[in-house]
Amino acid sequence: MGKTNLATEREVLKAATAAGFGGLIEYFDFFIASFAAATVWPQVYFSGASAAIAASLSFVTFGVVYFTRPVGAYIFGHVGDRLGRRNTLVYTLLTMGIGLFGIGVTPPYATMGDASIVLLIIFRLLFGLGLGGEFGGAVALVTEFASKSKWRSFWNLWATPIPIGLLLASLSFSALAAWLKADFITYGWRIPFIVGAGLVIVGLLLRYKVQESPLFKGLAEKKATERAPASQVLKIYWKRIMLLALAWTFMSTMVSSVQVPYSVNYLVGQSISREFATLAITYANIFGIFAMLLGFYLGDKLGRQRAMIFSVLWALVAAIVFFPLINTLNPALIVLGELLLFGPTVCNVGPVNALFAESFPTKYRYSGSGLAYQMGTLISGIVAAIIIPIVVIGTGGVKNSSPYVAIVAVAVVLISLIATLFVKETKDVQLTD
Repeated sequence: MGKTNLATEREVLKAATAAGFGGLIEYFDFFIASFAAATVWPQVYFSGASAAIAASLSFVTFGVVYFTRPVGAYIFGHVGDRLGRRNTLVYTLLTMGIGLFGIGVTPPYATMGDASIVLLIIFRLLFGLGLGGEFGGAVALVTEFASKSKWRSFWNLWATPIPIGLLLASLSFSALAAWLKADFITYGWRIPFIVGAGLVIVGLLLRYKVQESPLFKGLAEKKATERAPASQVLKIYWKRIMLLALAWTFMSTMVSSVQVPYSVNYLVGQSISREFATLAITYANIFGIFAMLLGFYLGDKLGRQRAMIFSVLWALVAAIVFFPLINTLNPALIVLGELLLFGPTVCNVGPVNALFAESFPTKYRYSGSGLAYQMGTLISGIVAAIIIPIVVIGTGGVKNSSPYVAIVAVAVVLISLIATLFVKETKDVQLTD
C-alpha cells in the first residue's frame, strides 16, 4: 500500500504489530475488568453493601483508571518525546503488566477486608498510569514509520485493535464462566488477568526487536528534541488538545460507560444470563472487525474528519435506539443493539488514530496525541465512575436507570459531533522530522 517500497512496508508492519500489542492488552483488560466490575466484584469486594451501592462502588473501581491515564500520558509523553518511542513503550507495557497481575491476585474482601479494596484500586490506578502512556507512543511510532504512505489511517488502526482485544477477552470470559460455573466467582475470573500479564512478556519481546522511528531518529540526530515537550505542547496546543479530546470521547463513553460494564449489569438484572450478555458483546466484537476496516477506508479515501462525522452520526442513532432494543429482551434484538452501539466506536479507530498523530509535529507527537486521547478518556471516566453511579443510586438501582443513562449517552455524542465539525483535516499533511 502507498508509495513506500516493500522493505519499508515490512518495517511499518513490524512497528504496527509491536505498537498494537499494547492496544491489544488495553482492550483485553478493558473487557475483563468491565465484565468483572459488572458481575463479580460486587460479590467479591463489596458484598456488605446493598445491591445498588455495591454495583456503583464496583463501577467506580473500574473507572479509576481514567484518572491516572492523563498523568501517564504526560509522564510517558515527556520521556517518549525526549528519549524515543520504542523504549518508552517498553516501560508503559511493563507498568500495565504489573497492574494486571496485581488485580488478578488481590485477595477478596472476606480475606483482607478494606485492605483488599485499597489494593484493587492501587493496581487499577497503576494499570491506568501505564495505559496512559500507550496511545501517544503507539500512534507516533506507527505514523512515523508510515509517514510517506497514503494509507496512514490503515496502519494506525492496528495501533489500537479494539475488537480483537475485546473478542479475545469476551471469549475467554464466556468459556471460563461456562466451564467453572460457581468456581468462576471464587477464582475463575482471575485467570484472564494473570494470562493478560503473561501476554505482556510477549509484547515486551516484540517491542525490543523494533527499531526507533525514523522521524524521531532524525530529530535526535539534529539535537532538535524539546527539553520539556509535554509541558510545551500543553502551552502551545492546548486548544487543539481539548478539541480532539471532545471529538473522540464518545467512542470511549459508548463502550466503557454504556456497553460494559453498565449494559451487562443491566441485562443480568433483567434475568438475562451472564453468559448470553457476554455472548452478545462477542458478536458485536466480530462485527467490529468489519466496521474497523470500513473506517480506515473512509479515513484514507474521504479524509479523517468526514470519516469521523460518519461514525459520530452512527453513534447518535445507536445511543437513541440501544435501550429500546435491549429492553425487548429478545435475544436477536439485544445482539442488534450491541452491534449498533459498538460499530461506530471501532469504525472511528483508524481515522482518529491518524488524525491525532498527524495533528502534532514530531517533537511533540507522543505528548500531544497522548494527552488529547487521554483527556478524552478522562471525560469518559467521569461519566463511568461518577455520573453513572450517581444515576444508578439516585434511581434506586441499575434496572430503573436506563432512560437517564441513555440521555447521558446522547449528550456525549452531541458534544463529540460539534467538536468533530471543527477539527482540522490532516489527510494530506506531510510529516517530517
